[in-house]
Formats: sequence, C-alpha cells, structure tokens
Amino acid sequence: RQCWKRGRYGHGQLLMLGHLILVQAESGEIILIDPNPNELRELSRLPGLGEKTWNHLAVAGRILLSRNDRTAICFELK
Repeated sequence: RQCWKRGRYGHGQLLMLGHLILVQAESGEIILIDPNPNELRELSRLPGLGEKTWNHLAVAGRILLSRNDRTAICFELK
C-alpha cells in the first residue's frame, strides 16, 4: 500500500544507503531521504550537477559519484 506521495524528482534514480535512500533528481540535485512510512523526511540536499541527469549514483566506501552525459562529480561522505 502507498504510505505517502510527495516530492518531485522527475525521472530521478534511487540508491539504498544503509537504511536511507539517496535520490538523484532529474535536475541533478542529490537528496538524502529517511524512508519513514508515516512521512517523507528529506534529511539533506546537495546541489549536485545542476543540470539534467538520468544516470545512477554510485557509492564506494565514503565516496559518492554522480555523472551525466557531460560532467562527473565526486563527494566525500561523512
């Protein structure tokens, strides 16, 4: 059953990170979500690429990688 529907991420991609979800929105923004069944809780947002992005995120240890057809970026996670 659907618990909530909110947030507009376009044709974004999802990645489970422990018990949290990373969303890369179509806009390139990266959002960290706590998937609480009672409400949508956005914990953090990163500007990301700032342009249309349909590719999946990748995490290796503490490194988060994001790319689109022109640019790639790397974040170090805490």
